[in-house]
Amino acid sequence: MTTIRDIQSIIESMTPEQIKAVLETTTKSNRITVDSRHKAKRIAKTELYFKCAPLPYRSPYEEYKDHSESIRQQVLSGVDL
Repeated sequence: MTTIRDIQSIIESMTPEQIKAVLETTTKSNRITVDSRHKAKRIAKTELYFKCAPLPYRSPYEEYKDHSESIRQQVLSGVDL
């Protein structure tokens, strides 16, 4: 197993060109990309629901309940996304 002292002595014995070559091979551009497709799909479902949802205080309760259930089923199935 390599100790810190061994690593330090190896680094001290290396030339600047060797150190540069080692750093170029070991360090990479680790650019992090964020996949926001899941978030966009979730937002689209929410917008679809609230775009179609009836107002409960302006429509009869049974109509509101039936419509809400049909929209909920449509959102869960992923239609119109």
